[in-house]
Amino acid sequence: TNQPEANGRPNIAYGRHMEDAEWFSNAAFLALNIWDRFDIFCTLGASNGYFKASSAAFNLVGLIGFSAASSISTDLPTQLPNVGITQGVVEFYTDTSFSWSVGARGALWECGCATLGAEFQYAQSNPKIEMLNVTSSPAQFVIHKPRGYKGASSNFPLPITAGTTEATDTKSATIKYHEWQVGLALSYRLNMLVPYIGVNWSRATFDADTIRIAQPKLKSEILNITTWNPSLIGSTTALPNNSGKD
Repeated sequence: TNQPEANGRPNIAYGRHMEDAEWFSNAAFLALNIWDRFDIFCTLGASNGYFKASSAAFNLVGLIGFSAASSISTDLPTQLPNVGITQGVVEFYTDTSFSWSVGARGALWECGCATLGAEFQYAQSNPKIEMLNVTSSPAQFVIHKPRGYKGASSNFPLPITAGTTEATDTKSATIKYHEWQVGLALSYRLNMLVPYIGVNWSRATFDADTIRIAQPKLKSEILNITTWNPSLIGSTTALPNNSGKD
């Protein structure tokens, strides 16, 4: 068949960690007090974030070189990524979007001036990526308000129009943020002071829905060059006439 078969490969993103992750929120706090011991509360506000990690953590892949039997225009759209790019950095900023949380807290045990309290909270937000910056040896680029492919349309190979203004069936790059928090603290009232000691456990997840974002292509060819990275040429729609590998 004309469609190449994708070979299995290890997912280079597994086991990778974020080098920097920052999350900022500004919110109003509303609470309902019960028996002067328990609070049921919610927050309404806005949040935005910044994330940075190695290119391997974001599963950055590329096409370095190609294999073609002829120069017909059907060859290039069937090329599959053949390199996992690990020696690079990917960072992105999200826009400021609506965020909310709900939770409860209260005093579990009281003895004199000592109080043992607990708190639970769940937070959620769905910001869009405002700016994506990729720095690596094969390519360096910045995308404002990136769009990409999700679901079945994200399977390789991506459409030949990927990375251009003519791309269709693309969706905004959205981050689904969820966080759970559980805390336990012991306090002791000393007149006007209330010193306390406590622990807090939280689990935050950021889901991009396995979106695939293509490297931008030039609108028009500015140099008559030959390159290992076909997308750098800009106007390429077919591979050079070469049976075998180039």
